[in-house]
Amino acid sequence: MNPPVVSGKWGVLIAALFTLSVLTCLKIGVSLVYGLFLTMVIAMSILSSRGIPVKQSGKWMLEGIWSIRDIYFVVLLIGINVSMWISSGIVPGMIYYGFEIVDKVNFLLFAYLMAGFVAFFLGTGLGTLSTIGVALFSLGSSIGLPPGVLVGALISGAYVADRLSPISALVNFTLETTAVSFKTYFKKTAWVMLPAAVLTAMIYYFISFKFKTSISNQEIQFYKEILQGAFGISPLLFLIPVVVLWASFRGISSKVVLIGGILVSAAVTVFYQGQTLSKVISFMLFGFNGDVTNPLIESLEIGGAVGMIEVVFIIMAGISMSTLFEKCGWIQPIIEKVQQISKSKTQTVANTGLLSTVLNALTCDQTVGILVPGKYFKSLFKSKGLDDGDLAQVIANSGTALAPLMPWNVNAIIILTITGVSAITYAPFTVFNWITFPVAILLTGWMKRGD
Repeated sequence: MNPPVVSGKWGVLIAALFTLSVLTCLKIGVSLVYGLFLTMVIAMSILSSRGIPVKQSGKWMLEGIWSIRDIYFVVLLIGINVSMWISSGIVPGMIYYGFEIVDKVNFLLFAYLMAGFVAFFLGTGLGTLSTIGVALFSLGSSIGLPPGVLVGALISGAYVADRLSPISALVNFTLETTAVSFKTYFKKTAWVMLPAAVLTAMIYYFISFKFKTSISNQEIQFYKEILQGAFGISPLLFLIPVVVLWASFRGISSKVVLIGGILVSAAVTVFYQGQTLSKVISFMLFGFNGDVTNPLIESLEIGGAVGMIEVVFIIMAGISMSTLFEKCGWIQPIIEKVQQISKSKTQTVANTGLLSTVLNALTCDQTVGILVPGKYFKSLFKSKGLDDGDLAQVIANSGTALAPLMPWNVNAIIILTITGVSAITYAPFTVFNWITFPVAILLTGWMKRGD
């Protein structure tokens, strides 16, 4: 092992500053970009004092940022796509038809399944929670379901998006980092998530017997009338997400798929929903903005390219810091340590997932938890008879899944803002997020032991 370019104690200090900056930004309510930018400036100053010129460390950061340049455009397209799928009536239609059956099924189970269904096509866990999640939370609370149980079920469904949706920023970031096609990733990840999803559904079904789960037709009709008054609702609109999903499985570029979906849904917004072209452009840039004053419609006012700029900067900060750590020789010892203690496939999967989770805990965001194992553990997985697809799904089903359960994580802070329920309250009931990691260890490590 080559000695670090700079003593590892400085790496520990910079990592601590990185975490502190995120927590401080969350505490005072400002964009994470400010804290992360300040951390990078301090890191460059520290390295300069240790003999690495600012010009050199800046060059390293730019190399890292440039290495994943395609993902920035995809992230912006995802923001536009979210607003277009709302303005065209696709997402409102999913919510509307969900309310058609909500009184015919177990509500807690329905909340979990409906959140998962919408999340898969919307492509964002937090976006799902702030839209249909708000409506389901309102309904569930009205019939006496405990907030922690209800939000736990909603998060279990909503975070399907961040792990499985072809139009999720985190999924595309994972694909970019591990150089895996969506088709391969989907097969690997769904193979783990499907049995975990079924087990989760059974658990919520039996948990719900403790609570009253009947909903009045008046409440359901109220929500349906609001949606009908604001959007044209038609099942034909669902052809758009179906085609997008089909194209993703066919291996068509994410950029092409997203642009195509955006253009078609923009046309639907103009010709079916009756919006003007200038309105559509505004939606694309700043997110959907409805004309109806109602909490349900206002909850749909998300998306847009501008809203995703912060996400792009956070990704840039994450890759910049990981590149600095790589160039300074601070990552290699961690990689080698994991390699030393990973004697089997099961240990490799478990240790990789644990590292991804720890990195998410330290940085309060999912970016670095995807970057480091996704970029540096490919050879480790290959040496154990596993492939890049296995690596991608392990990251998704461990660090990415568990991030919203950490009270200090960005996701948990936003969920608290949306629902008023803290991670400490809902985490014990977020069943799906908990069990996918052990299921991933079991299926990826133990069942493939003879491959």
